[in-house]
Amino acid sequence: MTSPLLEIKGVSRTYTTGGVPLTVLKDVNLTIQTGEFVAIMGASGSGKSTLMNIIGCLDKPSVGTYHVRGVEVASLNGDELAALRRDTFGFIFQRYNLMSDLNAIENTEVPAVYRGMVKSQREAHAGNLLKELGLGDRLKHRPNQLSGGQQQRVSIARIDEWRACDPCR
Repeated sequence: MTSPLLEIKGVSRTYTTGGVPLTVLKDVNLTIQTGEFVAIMGASGSGKSTLMNIIGCLDKPSVGTYHVRGVEVASLNGDELAALRRDTFGFIFQRYNLMSDLNAIENTEVPAVYRGMVKSQREAHAGNLLKELGLGDRLKHRPNQLSGGQQQRVSIARIDEWRACDPCR
């Protein structure tokens, strides 16, 4: 039997603010199999973002265990965590986290830069992705020249860009 894609057991997350502990997640258990679609829903302040930050290896639980493809995340060093994030997760942040000094193509290329893809190949792929998303006339526009929806599509293209790098591995 194969191990789950993600498995969280007994995860809690407590922050200390002003010397007072604040628990935002308490004893969360979650198993996600490969191919499953899962929605994380809840009221504002219920811990959704904290849980997503833990799932995406951007934060660590205060208590509990977290496995990705059977590997205990707490056992990974910084470089291994970075590789896990790079190879496993795609993030679309609420504020899109586009780099203001880069245009749409350059923002989309970022994952391929880290993978070592040659510039001509990553630029062509990024341009094609953006054209597919209806941004063909906005390729050289910076984030402040794009609408919120257009910025979101650049973020989506950026997630897909890492897939183009499979030959770079």
